[in-house]
Amino acid sequence: MIEQIATVLAVEPDGVWLETTPVTTCNACQVSDDCGTGIVAKTMTRRQNRFFVRTTLPLLAGEQVKVATAGEQLVTAALLVYLLPLVLMMLSALTVHLSWQAAEGWVMLAAAIGAGAGLLIARYYGAKMASGQPVSIMAVLPDIKVQHVS
Repeated sequence: MIEQIATVLAVEPDGVWLETTPVTTCNACQVSDDCGTGIVAKTMTRRQNRFFVRTTLPLLAGEQVKVATAGEQLVTAALLVYLLPLVLMMLSALTVHLSWQAAEGWVMLAAAIGAGAGLLIARYYGAKMASGQPVSIMAVLPDIKVQHVS
């Protein structure tokens, strides 16, 4: 299970809207302000992720909860997004090259079409995977109050 802390944004009758802040490894590095990869990661990473989770827990806006998703779903999603387009790109380019001895332009077009088809298939299956309940609320975190001691 992959766990993260989320904040309840809004409560609806059948569930809650949650918000998480992505944690990247570049934020932990000491030289991330001077590193090109760290700068790109900071500019390209979304600041918050918002999503809906069905639950019957009595939650209030502003509460923090621990959410979790199965590791298998993450691996499957990564394979769909990264590996499937790459494999289809290579197969389509190789098929066009070996079958028709086509010019490089046609091979490149076939590779682009294969990669695009792989992305569309990944998007379709990703939407089917997301229609289930990929994220579950594991625990409601206690509200810790800090008091000033004089």
